[in-house]
Amino acid sequence: MLERRRARRRVTSEDVASQAGVSRSAVSRTFTPGASVSQETRDRVLRAAKELGYRRNALARSLTTNSTDLIAVVMGYLSSQYEPYFFGRLTARLQRMHKRALLVHVDDSDEVGVPLLEALSYPVEGAIVAAGSISPETAEECMRLGIPLVLSGRAIEADGVDAVCCDNFRGAQLAAEALVNAKHKRIAYIGGKATIQAEVERSAGVRDGLAAHGLSLFAEERGDFSFESGYRTALTLLRADQPPDAIFCCNDAMAMGAMDAARHTVGLAVPDDVSIIGFDDIPMAAWPGFNLTTLRNPVDEAVDNILDLLQRRIERPNLPPVIRRIRPVMVRRGSAKLAQL
Repeated sequence: MLERRRARRRVTSEDVASQAGVSRSAVSRTFTPGASVSQETRDRVLRAAKELGYRRNALARSLTTNSTDLIAVVMGYLSSQYEPYFFGRLTARLQRMHKRALLVHVDDSDEVGVPLLEALSYPVEGAIVAAGSISPETAEECMRLGIPLVLSGRAIEADGVDAVCCDNFRGAQLAAEALVNAKHKRIAYIGGKATIQAEVERSAGVRDGLAAHGLSLFAEERGDFSFESGYRTALTLLRADQPPDAIFCCNDAMAMGAMDAARHTVGLAVPDDVSIIGFDDIPMAAWPGFNLTTLRNPVDEAVDNILDLLQRRIERPNLPPVIRRIRPVMVRRGSAKLAQL
């Protein structure tokens, strides 16, 4: 019983070579695409590997090939809705490229230097930073180590660092313009953490969009991008002596919280009594229970651009830095009373 409970050691290429009656180099050639090995030897090696349960050690292989297909991905707020959706789409694309993600988790307001540089002790081919802040010193250290760096949703001025960002400012302008054109007068805003670049840009965009029509924000509250904070802050707005007739939220999760506060706690009809608009267009936004009008932050387009810039930087590390802005699109559903196009 004790013997059965004892963990088995990992099967090595030497075990496979012994079982198949071949050299270790023959095992290596069998598992190397395009390497020269006879069909008889290949069959013997593959049969032995199957019998022993052998899986090639990718990290050990990297010592000889100088390639791991491993990409460090820095993420935060995995308990929210947008980030897991983004991470899922990104990792699916990486796998189709025969690459794998090494997840590095940080709080969204943290400087990512220490956890990122710790991850770079692994033989990664590049890094994608989709959370936290990054200093020029950290970026410079990545360059010194020869690690291509692509930022998602944020940008810094640093040689060799590329970035892909949503045009948050324009998206928030579109929300403001749509609400004004629908004759809303008391337009409130629920923002996120003030340290986050998307919040800074979306807050500025909605103010600019209203100012272009001679209006300013009727009221403002700040949450933390969660459903719960959207619910809580919307209650404050909607229970005021004079509540808003429209609420623009910095992201979809807070907009969904605001919708539930309006419908189920305050007893208002959405959109007849109050229009609500979100930002991001996560899959849940289209669910019939929400049917949320929102600004689509195109995830697949962002992922395509991130991986294109990463591959470009791997192949040509001395190119000048590039920042690509993804244009958001208004998705009209049932949570906002808007003018006909």
